[in-house]
Amino acid sequence: MYTCTNCWNESLKWQWQCPFCKEWNTLKEFKEEKINSSTEWEVKTLTKIHDIQIQNDRIKTKSTELNNVLWWWIVKWSVILLSWEPWIWKSTITLQLWDWIDKKIIYISWEETEHQIFDRAKRIWIKNDNLNILSENNIENIIKTLSKNTCDIIIIDSISVMNSSNITWTSWSISQVRYITELLIAIAKKTNTAIFIIWHINKDWNLAWPKTLEHMVDTVLYFEWSKFDDLRILRWLKNRFWATSEIAIFKMWEKGLTDLKNPWLEFVNSSTPTIGSSLSVTMEWTRSLVIETESLTTYTKFWYPKRSARWINSSKLDLIIAVLWKYTNIQLDSYDVYSNIARWLKIEEPWIDLSLASSIISSKTNKIIPKEWIFVWEISLTWNIKNIIMLEKRIKEAEKMWFKKIFIPDSKIKWNYKIETVKIKNVQELVRNLV
Repeated sequence: MYTCTNCWNESLKWQWQCPFCKEWNTLKEFKEEKINSSTEWEVKTLTKIHDIQIQNDRIKTKSTELNNVLWWWIVKWSVILLSWEPWIWKSTITLQLWDWIDKKIIYISWEETEHQIFDRAKRIWIKNDNLNILSENNIENIIKTLSKNTCDIIIIDSISVMNSSNITWTSWSISQVRYITELLIAIAKKTNTAIFIIWHINKDWNLAWPKTLEHMVDTVLYFEWSKFDDLRILRWLKNRFWATSEIAIFKMWEKGLTDLKNPWLEFVNSSTPTIGSSLSVTMEWTRSLVIETESLTTYTKFWYPKRSARWINSSKLDLIIAVLWKYTNIQLDSYDVYSNIARWLKIEEPWIDLSLASSIISSKTNKIIPKEWIFVWEISLTWNIKNIIMLEKRIKEAEKMWFKKIFIPDSKIKWNYKIETVKIKNVQELVRNLV
């Protein structure tokens, strides 16, 4: 077995180039140690599925946003991996669990001293007196301590500095991380305790050793952020208990992370209409968010027009430009096109196509789109408009706010709403409504 010293993925044979991160000459031979175990096997008792009793094994927090992303509970015997780059407040949100949960929590840290943790807790105004801190990095000592002290939640900050006396490899090695994670999973299942593990990402913005940790834990959470903004978005990367499309939105200030109570217009820059700007409703599982799409078209000075997209897929931008060019009089063959989602929110769903096309048309024709208009649908390669999921919920969300008109795909369904609905069959009708 060979391990890459850059991304820490494993390969069965040695190669000049790592097959995962594509770095050269980074594969090193790795021999995993075998840990002595008892040769005596134990016979276990089988349990019939109908004999299993339903237990109240869920912990609800005081944070609505955290409940939202965890689907309203923390399963007591689950192992949750919290990751992303440094300085994103991973340790802060786990510290705030003390105020969000009326349960006993043991915070195990080796990267920071007890005094550092106390200073941060004081700075973010942690008021719960049930604080239990353990400064230790040896997993055997930790297990021995936990056996004498019961709790509901354990926080490991972070697993990268933990080590075991049974493994001769140093911290961060695959043997150490895998062995320690297996022990923590066993503790969670046997003691009915939820465990949060803090981990890091590598320089390629992926979880280090993803195939090792992601497959072992029950849930993987990661932050999205911008160093120039005060918003933090917590997403699911993996979840064994529910779908992975929900998000939690927090606002960062001097007292820590607080729930964003009204996120509907948080991603809209201004209520003043401007050229090249349009609005849409995107769905993050059950969460509806109003987002602003911005576009700029300028006459190119080069032989090939430039296309640039931020926070959306660049292929989506190319597709919409091609459809507009072929089926409408919006000619962009000699124009550079720059598109962006305001407030760095990364959008993956295809139902913002109409908003993106509208912003491009607005910029090209110098026509202002009223802020009371909102656009929801997906554009196909045949210039027709596709139906979308959760359309009724998006319309209701737009109706609750100050929007007066919503552009939706043409259908025979009759909507009984106060907001004016404009049904469009293709992009030509869109151009006629905007120009």
